Amino acid sequence: MAESRVRDVARRAVHAEITAVAECLFREQGYDATTVDHIAERAGISQRTFFRYAGTKEDLVLGEFERQGERMVDVLRSRPAAENPWTSLRHAFEVVVASRGEQSDRDRAKLMYSIIESSPALRAAYLDRMDLIQRGLVDALLDRATGTDSRVVTRALVGAAFAALNAVMEACDPESNGPDTFAADLDHVLAQLEPTSTRN
Repeated sequence: MAESRVRDVARRAVHAEITAVAECLFREQGYDATTVDHIAERAGISQRTFFRYAGTKEDLVLGEFERQGERMVDVLRSRPAAENPWTSLRHAFEVVVASRGEQSDRDRAKLMYSIIESSPALRAAYLDRMDLIQRGLVDALLDRATGTDSRVVTRALVGAAFAALNAVMEACDPESNGPDTFAADLDHVLAQLEPTSTRN
């Protein structure tokens, strides 16, 4: 058990180092111009080691978004079955709110979004992953549904909530908008868009 924990810590440390090197190169020369070989050479590792610890170049940028999505689904599944779906989705979005706690976290998020926007291929991959997250949220809501909730309506509900989250993320200023301001803005937008059918 102790040996496994040591391996996990070492793996995370190597992954963090590779990520830091990659982000530095993305800043210097752009995402598309940076190759796995460039990252491996700067990090002082082989290409094989890169793939073992980092997966793909795309994963270095999108991996955290995917992990946040998995945590959102977990939070949604933990919410009371009788809670209205809109409220449950807001609780799931707390994963994103919490991720903006430190200025360094907000700065890194800003960098990640700028990298995504700089590459059409990466943006397409990002949108594909966001779609998978939304589908996971839809499944979580449908699994607890007791009425005649249809997948189409639930998909539209999740899409609307996600659109509100994205709108607030795009509009926020990472230099000044900490988690409290971000949460307040998100609550305001969600309140404006909440479907009347979900209100208690």
